[in-house]
Amino acid sequence: MNIPKVINSNSGSASVSFGGDDGGTIRLMFLTGLLLLALTISGCALSGSETGSSSVLFSAGAGDDVDIYAIDGETGDPVRLTSADGNDVVPAWSPNNSKIAFLSERNGDSALWVMDALGDSKSQISGAGVEVVDFRWSPDSSQIAVEIVEGGNHSIRVIVVESKGSIALTARGEDVRMGDWSPDGQWLAYSAIAGDESGIRRRNPTGVDEITLSNGDDLDARWSKNGQWIAFKRKDDDGSTRLIVMDKDGDKETVVASGISATNKHDWAPDSKHVVYISDTTGNAEVYTTGYDGKDTEQLTSNRVIDSNPLWNSKGSAILFLSEGDGSYDVYSMQKDGAQQVRRTTISDLIVDIDW
Repeated sequence: MNIPKVINSNSGSASVSFGGDDGGTIRLMFLTGLLLLALTISGCALSGSETGSSSVLFSAGAGDDVDIYAIDGETGDPVRLTSADGNDVVPAWSPNNSKIAFLSERNGDSALWVMDALGDSKSQISGAGVEVVDFRWSPDSSQIAVEIVEGGNHSIRVIVVESKGSIALTARGEDVRMGDWSPDGQWLAYSAIAGDESGIRRRNPTGVDEITLSNGDDLDARWSKNGQWIAFKRKDDDGSTRLIVMDKDGDKETVVASGISATNKHDWAPDSKHVVYISDTTGNAEVYTTGYDGKDTEQLTSNRVIDSNPLWNSKGSAILFLSEGDGSYDVYSMQKDGAQQVRRTTISDLIVDIDW
């Protein structure tokens, strides 16, 4: 979704003629202002990035004053979308690019909020007094799964965006971590933190089925776009972390990368053939891609600073990521092979997270 902005235009008009039986003509004059209004409503006044993806979102600030920004696709300037007291973080586009969900501390606890693409119509959709630490949009943009903390344990609920009503996906007594929706919206994968029974599970939010897919210290389950594969992290006894791909039924586990970052997310390419991730096997955190079968691994960045948070664009042609420099982070994009690296921000505040 492209974030609209006000643009200047010279006055002008257009006419449409309709021929009548008597040969007369009715002329309808359309002022440029009406055309501009239509463009603004449709979200076309700002162009997207040159790679055809949604506008870049990021949160930036310091201390207890972090806000959310969008990058103007034409000028590259940051457009501030939130300005309330307290931290606003983790902005995420809805799959249909009409809304932005984010976590906000403006009312005390970390709560889930939703706003429109302009940064307007902000609304808290998680319940009062409930601490939300992670969330994931459903594929049809109508629901959001949230990971909440109560009594020291983490549980998952599914919130309907319009009504703000919610249903429990996991029991309060369980301790779980957020995973990902299947592309058809029928399943939610998540991690159970349960000693010998730890692992990836999937559950139907509207049904009763629950299926155990893996056993181990497994986190960050991410479904491929074609629904056939799930990529997740497995922490080993020696403290290292491996990236593993299994099929949707929990079979055919393949280690596709070792020595990866335990804290950085990984992301599937839209064609479901590759995964982008962060690894520090060379002694520094760099961006890599690998095939779903662990083949064709490529290192895309090489520097002396920390790279993090890699994300594919919607076409699979480019990757967005954060890179450290001058004591802070900036947003960069690059082609899928690591070429044409471009710095997208010059803001002085610390950039926390990104989405596009």
